[in-house]
Amino acid sequence: MKSTLVWDWPVRISHWLMVLLFTGLIVTGKSDGDYIQYHFYMGYGLSAVIIARVLYGFYGSYYARFSQFVKGPKAAFRFAMSLLSGRPKKYLGHNPIGALMVVVLLLALSVQWGTGLFTSDEVFWFGPFNSLISEDLASQLASIHHFLPNVLLGLVAVHVLAVLYHELCLKERLIEAMILGRKKHHTATSIEAAPVEVKTPRWGVIFSLLMGLSWLAALWLAPI
Repeated sequence: MKSTLVWDWPVRISHWLMVLLFTGLIVTGKSDGDYIQYHFYMGYGLSAVIIARVLYGFYGSYYARFSQFVKGPKAAFRFAMSLLSGRPKKYLGHNPIGALMVVVLLLALSVQWGTGLFTSDEVFWFGPFNSLISEDLASQLASIHHFLPNVLLGLVAVHVLAVLYHELCLKERLIEAMILGRKKHHTATSIEAAPVEVKTPRWGVIFSLLMGLSWLAALWLAPI
């Protein structure tokens, strides 16, 4: 059995940072305690990580690029049919349904942190962009911000169940791959496409990190 590097360290680190920050945001957002300041700062962190990851999806390593793994709804439907038949294609990177989930989660999380920048508790804490919009619009965005976490928790639950299905039923070690970066396969013909040597592009990393950290610094310096 061969082992191939699929997800390099920027992909893995951004994934687990999103997991930790999202967990912290859910805890502080739903807690009765006064954690709103930490909630803001973790939201800032999540937004920076997502911006860096999205940029790395254009300028990063082979399996990190959206152009490599986003196949569209038709490919996702065909893969779903192959799952039902019990003979799904094996992918080194994200399969078409997994790719669709990645895009949906990134979009939903971006709407979540984006609306949070305009909301406030109407007493002490105000998002950095709250003063730029009317009270009515701020109220509408706040409603989205308070409702969307329930949708996100549902999406995360589906994501976790899908990972467990791949782990237990398809014997595809996705958790290990997202920790160590490598996926095991028997031969090149047993997977959807021949393995590609993954190289972490230095300038792709620098550009993605620079943009993410610049955004984080700008938010951190803004009053709340």
